[in-house]
Amino acid sequence: MWKPLSLTFVILIASLNQEIKAQTTNDEIIVKSSKLQVDGIYGAETYTINKDDIQNSTSESIVDLITQYPGVKKQFDIYGTGFGIGSRIDIRGFADTARDNTAILINGQKLTLGDMSLVDLSIIPMDSIQRIEITKGNNSVLYGNNSSAGTINIITDTLPGQKDSLFSKFTAGSFGKYEGALSGTKTAGIYSITGNTNFISTDGFRRNNALSQRNGSIEFKGVTEKLSYHLNVLAHNQFLELPGTRSVVTLRSDPRGTGTPTQFNQRNGYKTFYGLNYSPINDHEVVIDGSYSFDKSQANMGEFSDTEIYNYQISPRYLFKYNINQIDLDNIIGLDLIYANYYSDRMQSDGAYYYTNFKMIDKTAAVYFNSNLKLNLENKLSIGARYHGNWLKASNSVTPGSYYGGTYTDKSPENFSNPQFAYHLGYEYKLNDYNTFSTKIGRSFRYPNLDERIGLGSGFTNSTSFKLGPQKSHDFEFGHKLSFDSFNISTTLYYMRLRSEISTTDNSFYNRNLAPTERYGIENNFKYSFMENLNVENAFTLTQAKFRGGERNENDLPGVPAFVDSLQINFSPLENLSTYFNFYYQSSSRPLNDFRNYQIVQKGYHTLNLGFVVNFKGYKASLALNNLQDKIHYNYAVGSGSGVYHTVSYYPLPGFNTLFKISKEF
Repeated sequence: MWKPLSLTFVILIASLNQEIKAQTTNDEIIVKSSKLQVDGIYGAETYTINKDDIQNSTSESIVDLITQYPGVKKQFDIYGTGFGIGSRIDIRGFADTARDNTAILINGQKLTLGDMSLVDLSIIPMDSIQRIEITKGNNSVLYGNNSSAGTINIITDTLPGQKDSLFSKFTAGSFGKYEGALSGTKTAGIYSITGNTNFISTDGFRRNNALSQRNGSIEFKGVTEKLSYHLNVLAHNQFLELPGTRSVVTLRSDPRGTGTPTQFNQRNGYKTFYGLNYSPINDHEVVIDGSYSFDKSQANMGEFSDTEIYNYQISPRYLFKYNINQIDLDNIIGLDLIYANYYSDRMQSDGAYYYTNFKMIDKTAAVYFNSNLKLNLENKLSIGARYHGNWLKASNSVTPGSYYGGTYTDKSPENFSNPQFAYHLGYEYKLNDYNTFSTKIGRSFRYPNLDERIGLGSGFTNSTSFKLGPQKSHDFEFGHKLSFDSFNISTTLYYMRLRSEISTTDNSFYNRNLAPTERYGIENNFKYSFMENLNVENAFTLTQAKFRGGERNENDLPGVPAFVDSLQINFSPLENLSTYFNFYYQSSSRPLNDFRNYQIVQKGYHTLNLGFVVNFKGYKASLALNNLQDKIHYNYAVGSGSGVYHTVSYYPLPGFNTLFKISKEF
């Protein structure tokens, strides 16, 4: 249903001939797309990607756009399919649990609720995005669970008063990559409506690696002087073939091969976001945001599974400003209410071994506040806290298959409640027009997602335990920004002290809470413009992730490279032509699962990339030449937990590949 609706709205927007003049007032209407404080948290580092950056980018996915900044890395690229399918955004070195420690938001509302396995940024049409806000560090006060490492806020709001537009895009690339996209906006007085649809497909770099996906969204928005409201519906349908892993031998002899020629994953679902902003008086605003989502996933991954999750959320907030003794205060008080229903049927070997059914209900009620204080032009302070209640009810039933000849067993429901709290204190000091210092301390937490509570070892034994505890972290960061007209450099140092970190599975196939761990590092971003048409940008990250207690004290945590660097040179020899050259380097790391640090290390690698962007008579065209050295590499490897040395599974990525885009806005 979603695709015809989306196309209908886009065509309607493009074909309306009668202009409806916008209603205007003498008062300026200010709309906060993120529904939170405009300045965010003082002391935290935030990057913004705007609409022009998105439309001019040669990147093939949202993930590629976001991971160009220091401290932000693409993780879990196991398919090599492109378009960001299955990729995770890793902020500050969480490797396999990266998506569980970074909150993904659409217009300030969390996309990551309950179960993370169904979160995929490729479902958001890239051309529907107005801007992306990347905030690094603890954001648990404002966003609660899953935001220990940072947040990604994707803004799709289209404000009334913008010009009517129709945008189309065509993409083609190596390994059968294809995308067709169409989007349009129509404004009529105080109202606007936007439709987006796209279709993507690829044969994939490897055999049994094909992808077919459709996405669509419709957004309606209305704005008056004191009231604004919006409704956004996002739908997706994806079919993805799963090529599996390569061994040490097959990685060299046949990197494009597959050992799982029949495995696949199919997903479909929709998400509805709604919101209302009301300003009864100046500097006071009531915000009510809510969402409903449904996701269904069916897969053959050695274990057949059929999973459904239903999420409901409502988040009322009150924002108000006032001045006390020339101190400006910007405050927010909010409430989060979340309800998730999870069903999963799992069967192995066509029922010969077992059939298991899992049911979980996850409920959250949380209250929080944050206050931003502008003490004067040089000094800014943020203080905030959250109390977060969580209640889980979980049960499972097992029917052993014919191989075991057992009888049906039903495990009694288990109930868990483990409230948590978060806080932060941030400070910014502007020394002069060129130098700004910032610092922030805080406490964050995250609960295990529903799939983590199940693990992979459920089997026919009915021994699943849902008792994973929450992860806690105390963190500190310090930053400095130096800005001139043509020269900008920012540096951040951070330290995270974690307890009960939730890990991925080892050879027991169950998730667990680790002994005490820590993360610390340096993030540096450097920009310099030699002249109007030549500039250089470098993003450097140093990350250390280690045990700080237990029998593995000082061992490296797996999957975290110590060094990541991205150097990009942009040159515009002509007015309508620009080029870029990119060098990306990632150092070696321990393969996932190697908590004992005894497996062979995952090799580091580098890639060289070249691109061209042309603007001609309203058309924008770009060509990306990626991995010029034609290196078969990987950024995801899993070590065996069985005790056998040099037993690692690899997920190879493409060698040299190209991507061509052409687009036009009417």
